Amino acid sequence: MSHAADLGIVEAASALESRQLSSEELVRSCLERITGRNDRFGAFIRVYEQDALQSAREADARRASGSTGPLVGIPVALKDVIAVAGKPLTADSAVLEGNIPRSDATVWARLRAAGMVLVGHLHCGEFAYGHWGVNPWGASISPGGSSSGSGIALAARMVPAALGTDARGSIRMPAAFNGITAVKPTFGAVSTAGCIPITFSFDTVGPMARSAADCAAVLAVIAGRDPRDRLTRSQPPVSSYELRPRSGVRPLRRVRIGFPELTKRLSPGVSEVFDRFVDDFRRLGADCVPFEWPPSPLEQSGDGGLGDWVHILGAEAAVIHEQFAGREHLYRDEFRRLFMPMMRAANAVDYVRAQVERTELVSTWMSLFADLRISGVLHPACASEAYRAGEDVSPDVFKQLMFGVWNDANFPVVSLPAGLSSTDGSPVGMQLVGVPFSERSLLQTAVDIQAGTEYHLACPSGLDDAPFYDSPPRRESGKQPPFVSVPSPFDALLPEGSAARRVPRAGLEEGRSQG
Repeated sequence: MSHAADLGIVEAASALESRQLSSEELVRSCLERITGRNDRFGAFIRVYEQDALQSAREADARRASGSTGPLVGIPVALKDVIAVAGKPLTADSAVLEGNIPRSDATVWARLRAAGMVLVGHLHCGEFAYGHWGVNPWGASISPGGSSSGSGIALAARMVPAALGTDARGSIRMPAAFNGITAVKPTFGAVSTAGCIPITFSFDTVGPMARSAADCAAVLAVIAGRDPRDRLTRSQPPVSSYELRPRSGVRPLRRVRIGFPELTKRLSPGVSEVFDRFVDDFRRLGADCVPFEWPPSPLEQSGDGGLGDWVHILGAEAAVIHEQFAGREHLYRDEFRRLFMPMMRAANAVDYVRAQVERTELVSTWMSLFADLRISGVLHPACASEAYRAGEDVSPDVFKQLMFGVWNDANFPVVSLPAGLSSTDGSPVGMQLVGVPFSERSLLQTAVDIQAGTEYHLACPSGLDDAPFYDSPPRRESGKQPPFVSVPSPFDALLPEGSAARRVPRAGLEEGRSQG
């Protein structure tokens, strides 16, 4: 067996089930990796070594007593916006130094009940905006944000699984830039209760791992309705997720995928990877349908040249951050420079107009899926290679990123590594997108494509020889008032006792809806 920390979830679960490996051995292996590599890459903000080892022993006892499951004894790390009762939760900010939640976030409660072992909290962009750390594929490459610690920890083989959050690409950007697999679920598919949000109407929590099958194993546990999060009531009952590929040399023969004609927009390196990945889909049997990418009304205008989505994100974040009045000097310079102007950008008319444009955007994409009889869209995560480490995400950089449209529309996305750019050797990610609540079919197709390719198996070299990370100085603030959860204004649309709205589900087979 290779180093145990190199195993993905499915592989590690098999080794645990066959008694080739114990959870304690697996967790010790990950802790050893964290000790040797974290100072080089800056993934973890806190490591819970003794708690993790105790939980691993309990997981081994659980398996010995006959209790099994794909996640029992598997290590996981959480972005530092996901609450664990009794552990610090700071959103990687001096503004929340000393914040200790009293209860678990729903996603962690579900993973804990499934037997996962928490090894620590991960660095992130402050309050889920920005980034932190070093990309294991090269110090000159941005690790992406804001779930940068999650992407780094996986790429550097410190843990097999992590959770991130995504309001405008914050799961998928670090997944693409670090060469790993991840899922941004449909808005409302996974509870955000117990998480520190950046917005009310964009935030999602999702799995990040080394394969689509690994992500499916985690998503199957964390997805589902939650009494603590009324927005989860809009979803249908959660289906199981298949961890194995379909049989045959053409497992995608009944799958019809749309791919946008983006040649003029893409850099040569990204275009080359995209063409090859589309060819892989065709080789495995998929019917690939070209189409013209429709412009988004939310990305055509708006403050600072970014687009009208700024009015939604900024206004909602401003309400959440009102509680930090008088502590603004404790924000990182990056946050103050890039995010605070967004919070001052919107008025009520701008906000409502932008929400109307979201409705138009959803209608456009739902019609496109129906008219082309496609059940998925495949496109690059970014029109050019990953931007450089230390570079501000300016309007010009934002225009290259192709993440935000799916937060605006609230569609699910599986982020897939697709190889390295021949231009600079950086990882290039692809997004496989479906209509709301089509995660089961999206993940089956992702499992199939990864069974027929090897891009997701690539690992950066020289991980133990990388220079130590010279992290930015952190402000020392002393204990601050705790975070106060702000009720979502959209909760009023789903009063207590109301029946859940039925939302159509779509599969990836021949564009037909399921259920």
